[in-house]
Amino acid sequence: MRNYLFPPLLLPFFLLLIILPFFFLIFLFTTSKIFQIVFGLSYLDALLVFTLIVFGSFVNIPVYVKEGKIVVRRYSLFGFIYAIKERQKMVVAVNLGGCILPSILATKLLIELPLLPWMIVFLISSLIIYYYAKPVPGLGIAVPMFVPPITSALVSYVTLSFFNLPLTILPKMAFSSGVLSALFGADIMHLKDLEKIGSGVVSIGGAGTFDGIFLTGVFAVVFSLFFI
Repeated sequence: MRNYLFPPLLLPFFLLLIILPFFFLIFLFTTSKIFQIVFGLSYLDALLVFTLIVFGSFVNIPVYVKEGKIVVRRYSLFGFIYAIKERQKMVVAVNLGGCILPSILATKLLIELPLLPWMIVFLISSLIIYYYAKPVPGLGIAVPMFVPPITSALVSYVTLSFFNLPLTILPKMAFSSGVLSALFGADIMHLKDLEKIGSGVVSIGGAGTFDGIFLTGVFAVVFSLFFI
């Protein structure tokens, strides 16, 4: 049987032109539908928001510069080895599409949500995400992909049920608390650990559109729909 299972002759082009667009279209329609559910937007407006986030993911806005780790560089000259210590700088930035725009959307929902239940969900989710988020040298703050969205969706459901509130607001609660708790628990609360990452540019939400902050909001809504 395995003789009949083989990759396309031009595998890179197959992945680039067929597989990648296929998954992108699925994600695009799924995300647009979520924006319609959560924000009550039309399909075109939801598509516009998604497009802004996609192109905004290419923009990193520097916030401040701090001293990074000390790096020892060794040079060889005429048989002699010299060691020079350098303290490299670290630029902390925020990503427009991966952080700022999702955070604005999440904050906008606060006027439609009960404040006390939202605060409970936000605090519990932030602490859980903070526990699982770890600084990875040369990479950034890493957290298991599905921990933030599952946490925000589940905690939102339990909290709304405890306060006897309608579950129709669950997707809004999950998106808002999910995005902001991922930002706060994984990134802001770990700013003290930036030196463990190294040097260079550390962009919050800067892994592009598919960064943890944005994906947390999207998948939190998806998981919350299972409870309705």
